[in-house]
Amino acid sequence: MSDLPVDWKCVHEVRAQIGEVPTWSQGKLYWINLFEPSLNRLDLATGENRSWIMPSLIGSYGLGSDDKTAIVALRSGIFRLDLASGSLEQLESAPYNEADYRFNDGRVDRAGRLWVGTNIMPDSKEPFGSAAFYRYDERGLVEKVQGMTIANGIAWSPDNKTMYLADRPNWQILAFDYDLDSGEVSNRRKFASVPEGQIPDGATVDSQGGYWIAMFAAGRIIRYNPDGSFDRAIKAPTPHPTMVAFGGPDMSTLYCTTGCYNYTDEQLREHPLAGSIFAVDGLGYHGLPEPKFTGHGN
Repeated sequence: MSDLPVDWKCVHEVRAQIGEVPTWSQGKLYWINLFEPSLNRLDLATGENRSWIMPSLIGSYGLGSDDKTAIVALRSGIFRLDLASGSLEQLESAPYNEADYRFNDGRVDRAGRLWVGTNIMPDSKEPFGSAAFYRYDERGLVEKVQGMTIANGIAWSPDNKTMYLADRPNWQILAFDYDLDSGEVSNRRKFASVPEGQIPDGATVDSQGGYWIAMFAAGRIIRYNPDGSFDRAIKAPTPHPTMVAFGGPDMSTLYCTTGCYNYTDEQLREHPLAGSIFAVDGLGYHGLPEPKFTGHGN
């Protein structure tokens, strides 16, 4: 079955090598430009984009409970960003050798904790499977899931009982039992297999429990049912979608960040909007509000 075509609209034209982590909040779409590196806030009404330039590569972030701060995972550690002044306060040092790893995909769970994974750098000699996912709250930064290489795809089921992760080189999505009160994971298992050669990247979950994941380099977005079975695939706006997230007043708009990393001049001519941010309505699904970082669990 071929991928379903949908009517994507470009909401922000930019040539980000890797755009990531779209988060809708109060009429604005936050996102990161990984290699610039910056956290950004796009006003969807005016088209104005505010950028906070970071001192090192940014992998992910979570908005503070008052939308006045953000928690940002930089290559050099975990920081609190004051969105008014732009000042950064370091909360945790990087738990790795910065020559070999960086922080990558991450999300805030519905109790207010930050989860963030690591990525083995391309020129590192560290073995595949030596990256991890970490939990950050009042207990500090703690390694909770091992055996990652390029950590991606983190999301939680609507009932908070399942956590999903994707590790790009293994062609599979993992599921864990999740205890929201304690922030503990258990019962690691395969949730779904992705087509070999297609790279699972950023993900989100809809209100029905469907898991949506952007397939980097495959030009598609796949929705899996809560039991892990394939539901459908839609055609992405560019060949390299990086992450999807629901937003809008009724959480029915699907936003998609994209990239143009290592594109040739010919590829840039063929895909002039690669790296931009897109949106599509009318898919028939609704998302869930993105949790805010509080620094502690229930």
